[in-house]
Amino acid sequence: MSRKETLMNIARPVNRPVTRRILKRHYSADLEVTSVEGEKKVLVLAPHMDDETIGPGATLRKHAEHGAEIHCLFMTDGGGSVSDLSEEELKQSRKGEIDQVMDILKLSDVSYLDLPDGSVSSSEENIQFLKQKIEEVSPDVIYTTPYVDAHTDHTATAQLLADTLKQMDYRGIVRMYEINCAFPPDFINCLVDTSDQYGKKVQATEVFASQAIAFDGFLELNQLKGNLAKSPVQSAEGFIELDKGAFIKHCDTLKEKEINFPKTFKQVNRTDTLLWAIFKNYDQKKDFYRHSIK
Repeated sequence: MSRKETLMNIARPVNRPVTRRILKRHYSADLEVTSVEGEKKVLVLAPHMDDETIGPGATLRKHAEHGAEIHCLFMTDGGGSVSDLSEEELKQSRKGEIDQVMDILKLSDVSYLDLPDGSVSSSEENIQFLKQKIEEVSPDVIYTTPYVDAHTDHTATAQLLADTLKQMDYRGIVRMYEINCAFPPDFINCLVDTSDQYGKKVQATEVFASQAIAFDGFLELNQLKGNLAKSPVQSAEGFIELDKGAFIKHCDTLKEKEINFPKTFKQVNRTDTLLWAIFKNYDQKKDFYRHSIK
């Protein structure tokens, strides 16, 4: 065990209660809970195998419980994750894990753009692939990673969707789901009560054994976001919901700034470092959203 891990273990009995107390105040609002019953076709864009679970996993399961078709498109081959496996072994292992997650989250189907990990872009070939997928599914709602995120593939996926929608007459809605960079609560405008599906989300995260990543911070945030509801719930997933025009404007406005998000923000996957991850450059993060969403 490293010295850092030893210090974290020593501090944990104090750190976690303090973290929860501070973040319960941070995630405090009176939002109405959003119903997903009327949305019958859903497309989720996931840069990597596990993003579909970390971000909207419980909401996707809730969609499926209401009879919706859930189509998931993975942008990369997953070969760049931290793992003891070889690149080829990792790719196959991660796709095998998704086969299990399909049953847990009740996904209707999955498909792969199969780009090398770390290379998502708005090339014309990628735009045409995504355009064809959207036309094929004809989704009522598209879930995507946000532009403001500490992984370049997540930012690039949002931009790829924006650039694709510029070529389409899409009339559904776009919901950005958070992964590495938690949304400032003031900008969450779609809150889904996932209390009845939280256990399934936990089960899905347990499938991902091929890579070295902790999920406890993501799950802790789901429970904390339950406090955003007017009548607090056990667990919730929060999204930033935009129409086509507003989403394109959001992405293009931030693209012009040429920000290095991985250097600006910290990943929220560990409960022990949640306070640091959420509040690192927090005012700057709020400014990004304030100036790109109007």
